[in-house]
Amino acid sequence: MDIDEATIIAEVNEGTLHVRLEAELIEGFEQMARDGEPLPVPSHYASRIAEILHRSLVEPLPPTIAFDLYQEVLIACERARASVLGETLDEQ
Repeated sequence: MDIDEATIIAEVNEGTLHVRLEAELIEGFEQMARDGEPLPVPSHYASRIAEILHRSLVEPLPPTIAFDLYQEVLIACERARASVLGETLDEQ
């Protein structure tokens, strides 16, 4: 996933990061399912992705934005996994 440091905070604040990430995760999860691999648990995968995103940034994110970034990634992981497995998520 390409991260634009100039817009990541806006994407997190607007709640649009998860939409872009979800589309990419669906492709990857579909490939994993075709290969017979189990899909990762969303919270585990989200923490790994968030860590990779944090390391790719030159400047660290403010703590509140870092937390919101993780939440955006977690939403994307949950939705992508559910989509590939044909499950529905309860909206909160």
